[in-house]
Amino acid sequence: MIEIQNYRLSRYDRVPAGEPTVTIRSVDPATKGNAIAYVHVPPDAPKGGRTARPPFHISGLQGEVLCSVRAVGEGAYDVHGGDGTVIGRITRRGGRVLPWPRRVQWTLQPATRAEPLTAKRGSAGGWVAWSLLGFPLYLVFWVVSAAQGLLLLLVGDKEEAKKESAWELEPPSRAVWHPSGGSGAVVDYRGGSVFHIESQRLDLRLAYAQAVLHMWDGI
Repeated sequence: MIEIQNYRLSRYDRVPAGEPTVTIRSVDPATKGNAIAYVHVPPDAPKGGRTARPPFHISGLQGEVLCSVRAVGEGAYDVHGGDGTVIGRITRRGGRVLPWPRRVQWTLQPATRAEPLTAKRGSAGGWVAWSLLGFPLYLVFWVVSAAQGLLLLLVGDKEEAKKESAWELEPPSRAVWHPSGGSGAVVDYRGGSVFHIESQRLDLRLAYAQAVLHMWDGI
């Protein structure tokens, strides 16, 4: 199991030069909290949005490049090994509401021509519940927190205003990557910042790259 915090991904342009943007940590009981890899996003890279994230690379504990990721089209990313060889491609198909609802879908295709892994963001039931209950509540709380933040800003309390206006309620984000035959989860994201990975069934470099892109997608 690995853990990736996403809050610095959205602020990669503010990370001091020389520091990793994000640390990938172990969540296994015996090694919990230990760093296992680092994510590096160039601070001057342009913000491309969900369909073209900035290029980044992932390094090991000794600074060696494990893999690099670069957008190659609308929602498509090639993953290269440390020697520059393409080891896989990750593709994001965007979600939509009309003409019929469609969830965000990830496809992870290893270069070994192994069967691709696919995952959809959130369960169908989770999105129905979010649409009926979560989204209306989100709007109400957002309006209230925004009004409180504005009042605090008017009286000069900028720090409290930031806290009030930063309230969030995230939509469903659960995702399970599996072969088309549905033969068990290879990567399982259950929310928060933790990914469960079957390392014997997938190159960990591809798993790390996919995990970073999925966490970035939630910002």
